[in-house]
Parts: sequence; C-alpha cells; structure tokens
Amino acid sequence: MGYIVKKSLIYIQIPLLYISYYIFKLFVKKEMNKWVIGVDEVASNIYFISNVLRPSISVSLSQNIFYNIEYDFSLNIQNRYLNFIVRFFYGPILLGYLANNSTHFLYIWRTGFLFDRDIEFKFLKSINKKIVCLFVGSDIRSIKLTIDHAKKNSIDTHANYVATNQLTEKYKRKVAESADKYADLIFNPKIDQISYLKSAQYGWYYMYDKNKFFKNNSKFNNLETIKILHSPSNPIPKGTQLVRAAIKKLQIEGYKFEYIELMNVKNDVVLNHLRTSHIVLNQFYAFLPGLYGIESMANHTAVLMSADPDIETTLPQDSKDAWMITKYWEVYDNLKYLLDNPEKIKYYADNGYEFTKKYYTYEAASIYMNKVLKENGVID
Repeated sequence: MGYIVKKSLIYIQIPLLYISYYIFKLFVKKEMNKWVIGVDEVASNIYFISNVLRPSISVSLSQNIFYNIEYDFSLNIQNRYLNFIVRFFYGPILLGYLANNSTHFLYIWRTGFLFDRDIEFKFLKSINKKIVCLFVGSDIRSIKLTIDHAKKNSIDTHANYVATNQLTEKYKRKVAESADKYADLIFNPKIDQISYLKSAQYGWYYMYDKNKFFKNNSKFNNLETIKILHSPSNPIPKGTQLVRAAIKKLQIEGYKFEYIELMNVKNDVVLNHLRTSHIVLNQFYAFLPGLYGIESMANHTAVLMSADPDIETTLPQDSKDAWMITKYWEVYDNLKYLLDNPEKIKYYADNGYEFTKKYYTYEAASIYMNKVLKENGVID
C-alpha cells in the first residue's frame, strides 16, 4: 500500500490505540521487565529472540513463507490486501493491550503495530517504555551511502545492482531519525548496514538452537562427488550471477561435482540439503555471514562468503578460518582451491561448526545481549 494512504489512515489508528490502551488499563495486570518482540519476521529473529529474552511475547503481523513458526500473536493471512485491512485494526488494538502489560519493546525491521512507527515510538516513550531497535539489512541500509563507501574503498557492491530513488533514501533517513530520537538501544552493524543513524550502534549475534546443530563426519569419508549448495534469498545482492559463472567455468574445465541451487523453498528443504552438502556458497557482497551462513556452519559445511571481520568489526575477531573469506572476484578461485584440495573442505567445516557453537547458540547470544542491555541501562 502506498505511503500516502498509510499516512492518511494513521489518523484513524491513533484513536483506536488510545481507546484500546485505556480500556485494557482497567483490568490488565502490568508485569515488570516483560518484553514484546516483533512485529514482522525476518530470518526467524522474532522467534529466536523470544527464546532468549524472558519473559517475552512474540508478535508477527505478516506471514513468513519460509518457516513454520508459532507466535503468541500473529496474522497468518496470505492475501496482502486482506492482511492490510485486518492489520489496520488489529495492530493498534494489540499495541494498546501490550502497552499495559509489558515494559520493553524490541523492534525488528522497520515496521510497527501502526502504519507510522514514529508516532508509535512517541506514544511508548510517553508511558515510559523501553525501546530497542534491531535492523537487519534493507530496512536501514542506505544505497547511496553503500555506493559511496564502495567507491571510496575501490570495491563493487550489491547496491550497484539495486534500483533506488530519492524517496527511498528519504524514507530510510526518516527511519534512522526516529530510532535515534526514541530508541534506548540500537543493534546494527555499522559497515555492512551503513545508514543515516547517528546513535551508538551495537553488533548483532545471530542465534541458532544448539539442538539443531548437526555434525556429519561421515559425509567427508567419500569425496568422489562433492555436493555444492547455493540457496540465495535474493539472487542479485547475494551474488548468484557470480556463483553460476564460477560453476559453469569449473564444469567446462572438467571438474565433477553436484551443484544444487535452491530459491524460494521452505527452510526444512534447505536444511535437508545442508546436512548432506560439503560446500555452501553463501553471499559475496556482504560483510556479515547472515543467518544462512550461521545455519550452514552449524550444519557442518565449508562455507565460502565475503563476510570479513577486518571490515565489519562487530563480528567476533577470532573468526579466522571459520569460513573461507571470498570476495566477489574470488568465487571461482576459492571454489577451485577446495576442489583441488578436498581435505580443506572438512577443515573449514570443522572450524565453522566450532566457531558457530561458541558464539551463536541461544546461550552465547543471551550472554552478549544481556551484557549490552545492562551496560546501556535498558535492563537492571
């Protein structure tokens, strides 16, 4: 729905919010340090964080087609227009209820319960709520600033292949200004997701359930047919064109391997392939591993990706050889190296598995999150 339409409808949502808030105030019992985690799911972050911050309420007001996850409050409506109509009423009413029984709100992505998050933030701060923002990529990343950074450092960037305009930049500047004004804490990797934010920004530790870690040593006993997996959520920014070029050249040169490319499939399907894959070609323009990179290492594969702790310093600095750092111009060379030196495949798979287990379990992420929250006065 258009920006102008949403701006007009917000003046109906505001009275709905206040009516809901004061009605629920009559009989809803307030709980101290109760988190609300929401409101649009991206890479299972709502689900993961709600398992770390306790007590918490998980909210997802849009359907995620890749994961079968249950939330405390959700809208599982596939039709976008019907979702828009239901969310128009449901969002402010639900926020009025949650504002009575919760003290902390953690927002993932750039959206909120209302169609104007700035108004929502202003309301929450007026009733002394704590606000934490977690940005995850295109919600905050400025295409202009990304291109400027790439030119300054003489590198290519995915931003050169993404259409943008002044309206988009203006909107992202507004998202940043709102977070700067109202958020008590902001999680955002400063380089990978370069933005108009002026406040202090903290790196984000991905989370992965330790019960889903899967180590399969037996698949490395026979490397006659090496299985290579590429599963991009968005092919151009992830570098799929580079992957296909490298794969084609290696096939022409006579290398024998199995190459699987998955797009727009359920996470369960991806996981099944991960557990039998030897090499994962992740993404080649980003400076972070992304959830898929963590997931791949947790499932014992050798990962090639452009994530680089020397550039994105919010990454753990002992990540050397947890994955094979691969710039966009190195996809063919590094993949060829692993095919020529198959013993290195297990080397990277083992290192990545242990690295992920050290930093990206719920337990490890919980220690990091609570430390940062306490240091910034968000929790006691």
